Amino acid sequence: MTLLPALFLALAALVAAMLYSGSRLPRTHVAASRIRLNVPPETLWSVITDFPAYSQWRRGLVRVEHGPVIDGLPSWYEYCTEDSWMHFRVMEWASPSRLVTCIVGKDLLFTGTWEYQIEPAGEGSLLTITEWENLHAPWLRFLDYFVLRYHGVMDVYLLSLALHLDEPAKPEHLSIPLDPPDTGA
Repeated sequence: MTLLPALFLALAALVAAMLYSGSRLPRTHVAASRIRLNVPPETLWSVITDFPAYSQWRRGLVRVEHGPVIDGLPSWYEYCTEDSWMHFRVMEWASPSRLVTCIVGKDLLFTGTWEYQIEPAGEGSLLTITEWENLHAPWLRFLDYFVLRYHGVMDVYLLSLALHLDEPAKPEHLSIPLDPPDTGA
């Protein structure tokens, strides 16, 4: 057997193992991360609800555009590249303590909801993000579990937020089995 067919077989075996492993993982997961920040809840609320400003501090975003108002609440488009975007909307807005957002769209490879809870913590705040995610494709379940470890996207968000607020904070991973919020879907 020459080198090229052997490499092709090894790659095919690797992809098959990844797809098999992903197909054995649950389609739905719940993960939560939290971070302590030295800003009051009202300040933190104003930062996390200024969606158009996300591209100024969130890593991985090229730009953010306003979307249509849905059920009286804002929506926005996040662009990771000029040609790759996702539509998000607010589902619940209870200033300055609770925000629930979700991905908007049909026939998506994954769907999800983030719940932001802001609690006073001394002179600062404690921000907890809980994610409910449904991953329809086995390869996405594999990547989410083995590469991102379920908390990866939340951690990037929280670390970018801490950096933006000039905070030396580190996310803490929580394990809380909760029922997902009703998204009307």
